[in-house]
Amino acid sequence: MDHTCFIPKKLVTTYTGHTKAVQVIKFFPKFGHFILSCSLDNKVKLWDVMSHKKCVRTYIGHTEGVRDICFSNDGKHFLSAGFDKNINYWDTETGKVIRTFNNKKLPFCILMHPDEDKQNQFLVGTSAKKIIQYDINTGGIIQSYDEHLGAINTLTFIDNNRKFVSTSDDKKIFIWEYGLPVVVKHISEPSMHSI
Repeated sequence: MDHTCFIPKKLVTTYTGHTKAVQVIKFFPKFGHFILSCSLDNKVKLWDVMSHKKCVRTYIGHTEGVRDICFSNDGKHFLSAGFDKNINYWDTETGKVIRTFNNKKLPFCILMHPDEDKQNQFLVGTSAKKIIQYDINTGGIIQSYDEHLGAINTLTFIDNNRKFVSTSDDKKIFIWEYGLPVVVKHISEPSMHSI
């Protein structure tokens, strides 16, 4: 064992500013000096972790609660998925929405492709049992992955980003080849719950 695990002994900082439940927080890529949070109060906030420990920017662009967020590799942009059925692509520094995507379904989770040459592509897991792959530059849909029988809850890239894993309310885990709408591996047990 190369490190010791322990339960935190005291509260270090509390970040106060959202007025409703916080759904997701993400650290700024590579450096972790900021955290991005999204909430059911329709807002996304950027927090200073290192010095002031307070909110440095509030991003307003959704009309309903925000369910998920995802940074680009360099942190200059991020995506937010809201209960208003919109996915906004933001400029982190200016706070402007560069592009909005809407497929008329609730986006439950979003994930930008981690490869540097594919930073213009992202996946959206929807309430309508589909995973949709978008191109940020054109605003168009590249691919649709349609095998789950329930809402998509999480997406994770694996195998040097050549494949991704999806989990769903249908109690199944699927492994997909990125860019091909065919399930490579299917994991399911009768006793499993929503994943």
